[in-house]
Amino acid sequence: MKRFSSVLISIVVLAVFSAGFAFAQSPAKDLVDDACSKCHSIKRVYSANKNLAQWGITLDRMIKKGAKINPEERDTVLKYLNTLNK
Repeated sequence: MKRFSSVLISIVVLAVFSAGFAFAQSPAKDLVDDACSKCHSIKRVYSANKNLAQWGITLDRMIKKGAKINPEERDTVLKYLNTLNK
């Protein structure tokens, strides 16, 4: 019975930590979702299949068109975008 309780508690703790991790969003994701969805569907961003150089070109073009991503955020956003198709 003691072993069962230990296993059950372990499962509950693991589930709580896993759920917290799954629902946590990165600041870069929040920036992308907010900035990109102002002009087009966010699905368009997440379905794009681009490498780092292509994302850089696209991101710079979108910033010139008014995307609210400041220079300090650009590299963070670019790194996040590059992880989308891996």
